[in-house]
Amino acid sequence: MASVNVETEIELLKREVSDMKQIHVRLDTAIEKIADVSRSLHTIMAVHEEKLARQEEALDEQEKQLRNNIQDLHSRITTNAKETHTAMSDMERRLLDQMNEHSKQEEEHFRKMREELSSRVGVLEKWKWVIVGGSIVAGFIVQKLITINL
Repeated sequence: MASVNVETEIELLKREVSDMKQIHVRLDTAIEKIADVSRSLHTIMAVHEEKLARQEEALDEQEKQLRNNIQDLHSRITTNAKETHTAMSDMERRLLDQMNEHSKQEEEHFRKMREELSSRVGVLEKWKWVIVGGSIVAGFIVQKLITINL
């Protein structure tokens, strides 16, 4: 019986060793698969890191372009403001010049009208005095004729 027990135990041990071999084979396969997955993950991580680096570079470039565009717009706005201010100043100067010219023309026109009216009034005043003088002379003559006839 002791030899049957020993043989049974040996058979059990053989079976356990065989099972362990299978477990070791499975573990080796699992380790190989885990290593493959790890290599794939490293590759994927490297690809994603490269993509992230490219995206960061692209964002930096876009930010740089945005800054340049903002500076360009600021420059354009400043230039347009200066040009508008200059144009408005020129227009104001031209309007003032035209208003001054028009004012001078009106003043000249009114001066000529005053001179003309003054000369006409002068002529009328002369005639008035001639008529008044003539009337006085005529009145004096009429008075002398009336006193002589009386």
